[in-house]
Amino acid sequence: MARRRPANDSVDTRMTGAAAVIPDFAPPAPPDLAAKVTYFPVRHHSPACAYHIGRLIREVRPEVVLIEGPRDATALIPLLLRPETKCPVAVYTTYVERPSEGLPRRHAAYYPLCSYSPELVALQSATEVGAAAKFIDLTYPEMVQAGRTSDDERALSLLDERALSHSQFLQVVCGRAGARDPDELWDHLFEIDYEGMPTAEFMHGVLTYCALARHGQTSDALRVDGTLARERAMAAAVQQEAGKRVVVVTGGFHTVVLPATDPLVAPEVHVAEQDALVVLMRYGFEQLDRLNGYASGMPSPGFYQRAWDKEDLADIFVKLGRRCRERRIEISVADEIGALEHCRRLAQLRGHTRPAREDALDAVRSCFVKGSVDVEGVLVLALARQLLAGDTVGDVPADAGQPPIVEDFRATAHRLRIDLEVITARESILDLYRKTRHRALSRFFYRLRFLEIPFADLVRGPDYVHGKDLERIQEVWRYHWSPAAESTLIERSVYGASLEEAATALLQERFAQAEAQGQGRRADVATSLLLEACRMGLHRHTQDLFERTQALVAEDADFVSLVAAIETLLALHVSREPLEANHLTGVDALANQAYQRAVYVLPQLTATPAAQTETVLNALNALTQSATTIGDTDERRELRHGALREVLDSTGGNAAMRGAAAGSLYGDGELPASDVVRSLRGHMLGAHTSDGPAFLRGLMRTARSVLWQLPEATAAIHEVLESWPEAQFLRQIPDLRLAFAELTPRECNELSTTVAGLVGVEPERIPMTEQFSEQDFLLGIDIEARLKRTLERDGLGAFAPEGRIS
Repeated sequence: MARRRPANDSVDTRMTGAAAVIPDFAPPAPPDLAAKVTYFPVRHHSPACAYHIGRLIREVRPEVVLIEGPRDATALIPLLLRPETKCPVAVYTTYVERPSEGLPRRHAAYYPLCSYSPELVALQSATEVGAAAKFIDLTYPEMVQAGRTSDDERALSLLDERALSHSQFLQVVCGRAGARDPDELWDHLFEIDYEGMPTAEFMHGVLTYCALARHGQTSDALRVDGTLARERAMAAAVQQEAGKRVVVVTGGFHTVVLPATDPLVAPEVHVAEQDALVVLMRYGFEQLDRLNGYASGMPSPGFYQRAWDKEDLADIFVKLGRRCRERRIEISVADEIGALEHCRRLAQLRGHTRPAREDALDAVRSCFVKGSVDVEGVLVLALARQLLAGDTVGDVPADAGQPPIVEDFRATAHRLRIDLEVITARESILDLYRKTRHRALSRFFYRLRFLEIPFADLVRGPDYVHGKDLERIQEVWRYHWSPAAESTLIERSVYGASLEEAATALLQERFAQAEAQGQGRRADVATSLLLEACRMGLHRHTQDLFERTQALVAEDADFVSLVAAIETLLALHVSREPLEANHLTGVDALANQAYQRAVYVLPQLTATPAAQTETVLNALNALTQSATTIGDTDERRELRHGALREVLDSTGGNAAMRGAAAGSLYGDGELPASDVVRSLRGHMLGAHTSDGPAFLRGLMRTARSVLWQLPEATAAIHEVLESWPEAQFLRQIPDLRLAFAELTPRECNELSTTVAGLVGVEPERIPMTEQFSEQDFLLGIDIEARLKRTLERDGLGAFAPEGRIS
C-alpha cells in the first residue's frame, strides 16, 4: 500500500529523496522551459502527461511540435484530428521482409491512441496554437532493420514501456514508497493531483522517474533492440528544426538522453509498396489493455478514461455488483455502497485527492471478496479488471482508406450475395454436393475462420479435420458483420492483399513451422493443414503440401501424431468429392505408409509418461479403427499384432500400455481369455502396486467387454481388491476410478450385478424405461439448453457436453 504523503510534499522532493538510495545515480537537471527546444518526457496513455503537455504547448506556443511515432504516419495526422475520429484508434503498420531464401518474415505493430494519450493531446494542442506537428521516429521497416522485432507472432506495441515496469531501481523506489509495483508508484506520484502541480516540477519528476528506469541499461542491449538507432534518428529530426521554437514529445525513457544524443539520419529501407502498410484503424480498450499487458504499459484504460472525463467511480461498483450477481456471486447493494465509501476513505488515508486505480481494487478486495482472495476472489477481481479495462471501441472517418484485403473481403461478400449492412446475425445453409455457389461460400467462411476473423461460426456440418459428422451433406453457418471483423482483417493484411493470398501465406508459414521443429516434426499438423487447404479451396498449393507431408510422415517418430495423420488422411480420402480433392493421388497410400510407421514405433509406448497415458490410449483405439477403414489385411494385422505382443511382453514402463495391448489382442482373437486373466492378476498382485490399476485402465480402454464376457476377470479383480489392506485400497482409489471412468450407466449396472453375485447379495435394481413421449424429449432438450447456458454464464462453457445429452 502506498504510504501517506506528507503535507506540501512536492513530486520533485519525493523523486529526489527516493533516488538518493540508488548508488551512482545522478538525478537529471530540471527542464528549462525558456529554451528554444523543450523536451517533454511522457508516459504513454497517461492523463497526467496529457494534461501537462497540452498546458505547456498552449503556454509556450511553439512553431513546431515533434512527437515520437513512425514518421511515415505523419500523413495520418489530419485524419487523427478529424471530428469523426473517435478514440481509441491505432496506427497499424506492417512490413514484409523477403530474404533471399525461405519464407517471408512478417512484422506488424500498433501505435494506439486514446483521448488522454499525450501524443494525441500534443497534436490537438499544436493545431490549436498553429504549430506544425510531425512524427519523428524511424519508419517501422527501419525499426525492424535496426533490431526492433517481436519474439512471437504478436504485433508489437510501438509505445512499449517494458523498461519502466522491469526496472530493478524503480522496484527499490517502490519499496521505499510502499508501492506494490511501478504502476501503483506512478499513480501515487503523478496521476492523483497533477492539475495542482507546476508543469516544470511535473516534468522534472517524470524525467527523474524515467532516468531511474534507464539507469543500469547497457549500450549493447539498447543497440540490439534498435533503441539507440531510433534515438539518433529522432535527434536528427530535432536538428532539422534548428532555430525554431520546438517542443519535443517522447517517451521519458528517450527524453533522458535525447538532448545529448548525436544525430544520425537512418539509412532508408527500400520496400515494395505491397510489403509495407501504414493505416489508421479503429481500436478498442479491450485490445489496448491486452496490448499494454504484453508491453508493460499502463493498464485499465477504462479507469483512466473515467479519470480524464472526471466521472465518479460509483458507477464502477454498481456495474461490478451487477456482473457478480449474474455469475451467482452474492453481492448486495450495501456491499456496493460500502465499497465506494471504502475506496474514498482509502484514498484519503493515502493522501490522494481522488481515488487511484489500486484504491478501487483494494476496495473490491475488501468489500466484494467473501473469502480468500486467491480462491473466491479470483473471479471477482477478473470481473473488476475487465470493467476497469473498459469496452469502448473507436471509429475512423469513412475516407481513412483501407488495405486491399478489406476491399477483397467486401467484394467477395458482394459476389456471394452476403449482406454486410445487416447487423443482426444470419444463418446460411450450404449444400456442398450440389451447389457451386455454396461451396464457394464454405471456402470463404473457412478462410475467414482460419485467419481468425470474427465473422462466421460453423453451427453444424461435417468436420473433415477431426473426422466427425462426415455423413452430413450440409453445413450451417451463422455470420455477423461487426467493427471487430474489419479491424482483424486490417491486422491480417500483413499476410496478403486478398483473403486467398493471406490464407495461403499463413498456411505456408504454419506448415514451415511444422517442418522446422527438429525432433518434434509432426505429421499430424501437416495433414491437418493439408486438409484445411482443401477446405479453403487453396487447391493450387495442395499437391506441394501433400509431397511435403509425405516426407514428414516418413520421419515422424511420434505414435499419437502418426495415428492422427492416418485419421486425417482417411477423412480427406472419404470426403474428396465435397473438398474437390480428387486431383490428389496417393492419399490412401500415404495413410497406409503412416499406418506402417505407427506400428513400427508402437513398441516404444511402454516409455509413455503418465501424463500422456490418456492421449496414447485414445490413439491405440484409433489405430485399430483406422486399420478397419484402410482394410485390415492379414499383412497389416500381423504387423500390428507383433508390435502389440512386444508391448505386452515388456517389463517395466507404463503398465497401462501393456493392459491396452492385451485388450487389443484379445479383441482381435489373438490372446486367449486365460492369458488376459493371468496378466491382469499378475499385475494386480505385482510388487509395484500402481501397475495393477494402470494395467486395468489400459485393458478397459481397448476391451472393456471383458468385464461381462469373462466372469473370471471380474472375479480376479474382486479377489485382489478384497485382499488389499485398507490403506493400499485407499491409495489406489484414484487410479481405479480412472480405470472404470469410461463405463456407461448401463455397463456400470451390469458390472454391479456381477459383483453382487460374487459377494452373495441381491443387486439393487435401477428402474429403467425406454418409453418416452415427445414431450419428454422436448423437456430433455430444454433442460440441456439451460444447463449449457448456465455453464457458459459461470465461465465453464468448455465443460459443456458436445452434441445432445438426450
